[in-house]
Amino acid sequence: MRTYIAAGLSTLVAAALLGGCVPKEQLDECRAANRVAHVELEKTQEALRQARAERDDLSRRLQRYEGEVRAGMADVETLEEANARLREELEAARRQIASMDDPVPPPIGPLNVRALPERVDEALQEFAEANPDLVRYFPAYGMVKLESDLTFELGSDFVKDDAKAALRRFVGILDDPAAREFNCFIAGHTDNVPIKRPETKRRHPDNWYLSVHRAVAVQQVMQEAGLAPERICAMGFGEYHPVEPNKPGNRGNPANRRVEIWIVPPDRFLTRPMSEGEPGVTGVD
Repeated sequence: MRTYIAAGLSTLVAAALLGGCVPKEQLDECRAANRVAHVELEKTQEALRQARAERDDLSRRLQRYEGEVRAGMADVETLEEANARLREELEAARRQIASMDDPVPPPIGPLNVRALPERVDEALQEFAEANPDLVRYFPAYGMVKLESDLTFELGSDFVKDDAKAALRRFVGILDDPAAREFNCFIAGHTDNVPIKRPETKRRHPDNWYLSVHRAVAVQQVMQEAGLAPERICAMGFGEYHPVEPNKPGNRGNPANRRVEIWIVPPDRFLTRPMSEGEPGVTGVD
């Protein structure tokens, strides 16, 4: 526009020099248009400067954000590696706690079992982790402990449905080829709270009966789930093998109400197979 106005003024000037006469109104209009063009040009140039400044600012911000994203990705990789290490340490700590934290009497005599095969050990670790409220596994002893308060109702030997489902999964582990040579001692234990309710005493005259009946109930669930009966032994210890002190005044302790399942090799079981000769006690020397 500025060029066109300048050209118009030049034409007017040339016309004046050649002797022509340019009307004053026309000259004023050209001058006014020239001023407007200058103002518009300055506005456009200012808008262009602002646009360039905004572009440069956006470019700087984009570069900064890209740097932050790259740094964030590096932090994510670092955190993922750290989390993987922490998970490994956590699993190792859980295994150590499972074998050391709970009070368990040291294995003696026929219960002094050898370590279980690695595949069986790992399967039992996963089984205990999947049922943390109900089950504890002790790798050093080859023993799985069921919490009686979650396995049975108070004073009952009826196995709850959740416990039955867990026992069926446990039998699946014992039926793995790597575990089929092993047998099971199922040992029931109670605290020292005497049985008082008449309806309970009719079925379980005392804690010794209750401990045995609970062991047998677990044995029945496992046998129904497919575990061969010749691999199972059920027994009860009553209140006489606590793992923690009972409260004064025959008020018991939940830790002592438990069913233990000891996984033992065949040479530690009670008798030799009949095919080997006369039955006799083995694994107790």
